[in-house]
Amino acid sequence: MCRILIFGGTTEGRLLAEFCHENQIEAWVSVATGYGKMLLVESPFLHIHDTPMDGKEMEAFIREKGITLVLDATHPYAAEVSQNILHACTATEAKRLRVLRESLKDSGEGAHVVWVDTMEEAIRFLNKSPGNVLATTGSKELESYTKLECWEERVYARVLPSVSVLTACEKMGFKGNRIIAMQGPFSLELNQAMIRQYDIRFLVTKEAGHAGGFLEKLQAAASCEITAVVIGRPLNEEGTGLEEAKKILIKRKPAETSSCKGAIYLIGTGMGGPEQMTVKALKTLQSCQVVFGAERILHDIGDLSPDVLKLPYYLSKDILPWLNEHGDYKRMAVLFSGDAGFYSGAEKMAAALLKEPYSELYETEILPGVSSVSYLCARLKTGWENVRLISLHGRDWDLVEELKNNERIFALLDKRNSVNALCSLLEENGYENACLSVGERLSYEDERITRGTPKTLKDQTFDILSAVLIER
Repeated sequence: MCRILIFGGTTEGRLLAEFCHENQIEAWVSVATGYGKMLLVESPFLHIHDTPMDGKEMEAFIREKGITLVLDATHPYAAEVSQNILHACTATEAKRLRVLRESLKDSGEGAHVVWVDTMEEAIRFLNKSPGNVLATTGSKELESYTKLECWEERVYARVLPSVSVLTACEKMGFKGNRIIAMQGPFSLELNQAMIRQYDIRFLVTKEAGHAGGFLEKLQAAASCEITAVVIGRPLNEEGTGLEEAKKILIKRKPAETSSCKGAIYLIGTGMGGPEQMTVKALKTLQSCQVVFGAERILHDIGDLSPDVLKLPYYLSKDILPWLNEHGDYKRMAVLFSGDAGFYSGAEKMAAALLKEPYSELYETEILPGVSSVSYLCARLKTGWENVRLISLHGRDWDLVEELKNNERIFALLDKRNSVNALCSLLEENGYENACLSVGERLSYEDERITRGTPKTLKDQTFDILSAVLIER
């Protein structure tokens, strides 16, 4: 169970998330938008919540996930959100750490800077001062600028280049030639160019620190001899800096690791190694400390995880005793060929891990791979929604009875139930005109797919682990 929650959507939140990823610290990261999620690194250690939460929802989330440490790395001007986080942590008794962005207020001095306390005060000042305005305070504040006299001609809005933001600008009445949709922060030179291009007289900003490009805005205003209208931070908060927050996370790691369950991932590797694994499965595999699997599968994954401990076990009778003696390992994977949900040993392994004491020590997750049936049917350019799935690989099955009730059958074969034996069985039972599509070494470089009838195929040589699609 992951017990750390980072409220982000800011540079500080993103950097803390990256720090957790780099140091293999599991954490929930809460961002308010899909755009905020997009900026985060993809990692098996990060669990993303990408919709806004009010105070009650925060409290419920903290309780549900068993969160014990909350890092509030929200924007310095998100006062309401920070208050909601504080109340939620108080109600749940979770430890709260406010991560503060460095203040640069002392840098905002000079005749070219006007400080105000609120957005409303900034609008009152601008109403008394003619000239074009560059609004760099974020899309949430744009509604305030519509209260300016002649705002349609005066205000240029610099906003994030997202569809939702641009749609909101359009609804407020901002024309396309008054919208600058770009991702910041911006350099001194780019700020200067925008000021000159649009004949700006007033640049409105928040004291958002280095991460928000605050100094570059002030420097551009001074060099272009215009006025910077700065809205001061709404709260005089106590907290800690980014580097101190990282140290707290590192100190927290041993306690979190010892108190949290470990994780065991049952991963379907598909038919031919990494190319047949899902992206999530591959990234999870690369984050594990130990990987179990048949020697062939361990060989197929090659150097994906050169430093990981690889053990040639794939049965619970071998893996469970090893777990009993090595409780210090917390992230492990067991690899299975094909799809972990299609006649795979993953089912028995999952059942064993759901029993005590393993259910108390480990969370178990199954990650499927590309199955031989979906792969072969894709290569044949046909669907498989009406195909009966069976396995003759080490199993007894009444294939003739299945053929009476199903027009299409997919089967996994073995040495005893070979393609040749299958062809003889079909001829003996009146299915000499059946169409067989035999797949060998699927997804490998020497892959071969052969189509024919029992008569044309029965004397050919095939791989003992072939897969076949039988169509009456």
